[in-house]
Amino acid sequence: SCLFAQQYTTEDVVTGLTSPVSFVFLPNNNILLTQKSGLAKIYTINNTLVSNFWDFTDSTSSFGERGLLGVVLDPNFQVNRYIYFYYISSQNKYRIVRLKENNNVGSEPYYVMNDSVANGSYHFAGNMRFGRDGKLYVSIGDNGVNGNGQLLTNFKGKILRMNTNGSAPTDNPFYDDGNPYTGNDDRIWAYGLRNSFDFCFSPVNDSLYATENTVGNPDEVNFIRKGKNYGWPVCEGYCFPYNPLYKNPITVLPGSDFGNYAPTGILVYTGSQMPELVNKLLVIGIGSGPNYRGLIKCNLGNAPFFDTVSTKSILLDITGTTLMQGSDGFIYICRLSQGAIVRLKYDVTGINNNNTPVGFSLSQNYPNPFNPATGIKYEVPNSGFVSLKVYDVLGNEITSLVNETKSPGSYKVTWDASNFPSGVYFYELRAGEFTERKKMVLIK
Repeated sequence: SCLFAQQYTTEDVVTGLTSPVSFVFLPNNNILLTQKSGLAKIYTINNTLVSNFWDFTDSTSSFGERGLLGVVLDPNFQVNRYIYFYYISSQNKYRIVRLKENNNVGSEPYYVMNDSVANGSYHFAGNMRFGRDGKLYVSIGDNGVNGNGQLLTNFKGKILRMNTNGSAPTDNPFYDDGNPYTGNDDRIWAYGLRNSFDFCFSPVNDSLYATENTVGNPDEVNFIRKGKNYGWPVCEGYCFPYNPLYKNPITVLPGSDFGNYAPTGILVYTGSQMPELVNKLLVIGIGSGPNYRGLIKCNLGNAPFFDTVSTKSILLDITGTTLMQGSDGFIYICRLSQGAIVRLKYDVTGINNNNTPVGFSLSQNYPNPFNPATGIKYEVPNSGFVSLKVYDVLGNEITSLVNETKSPGSYKVTWDASNFPSGVYFYELRAGEFTERKKMVLIK
């Protein structure tokens, strides 16, 4: 993979904001954005304030990770002018309110969700997206209570799916009686999550990609399927030993004791401006950990499902909350602490052509499944001690493929499993603070 042919930078689009969290493009290419304290605004992409769309400030609780968080346009916006906002209210409720746009201001508020009770200051996630099915999806954190993620009786630590009026579609996986407050919460789409800040839909199927903040190291990117359990709080990162009850992440993002990556925004790019990024999964984090941060490009594997990450690399050292593709085909990034929305562009001054990988990566083995040998590629951006080991499903180390100091570069190693039985194996790369583990299948 070519990790180094193109350098990127950003240019300011909207500035002077106070803790912007998320944004959407209106059909005229204006930007509607949320600010954490409760004021939703519309700007042109030339940084001109069009309007204060709606002021939630007097009803918003914004300490800690609370606040006015998500925003999404109705898929039929051109006709109905509906826009949805997700926020934590000063009455300690989780609210999704639908407003009707009228001359760049909101009107006719309607509660799609108004659920108790928001405790404490963290793990509220969350953003909203519409699926191709016309349903409204929202990510909600576990509210700081680990056990919430595994409970089907509440909405916390979940991704929810609902009709535009807030009711639960009858084809939801845990639908029982249509009343989210008795039996199962009928709105649940997937569970076992700690704090999935944002998500995006796969361009090719009904699955979605979601970022996930874990408590320690590492953070996750998940491929979310209907009704699946993502393991929190039983597992963080890859479940080890492997447990078929829980869906493993498709990739992990290393952190350290000094700060995690804290992934937030996520986007499958399909635009015209940057052909080298088309159909790549882009991820950004809010964390400024010393060893891994920035806008990350993930190459997706296993077509046509695209439910694996084959390699990943850092495109640009930048933090942010939300990623959106504009109708102009550019990638836009919301930068909370900088109070700005910026546009990704090429840096024509700083092309780095020394062929050094810009990040650690571990590729999916190929072929997979295999018999009896398979190849594993990995990349290291700086000199250091590298180990690559193979484990069985019980977590026992069965062989060491690499155990030495390596210079920066791209490497490939072959594992000949002639002497091992058929089954599932894991291989794990460790280099400095970086750790990544992947699954492979030997079939004889």
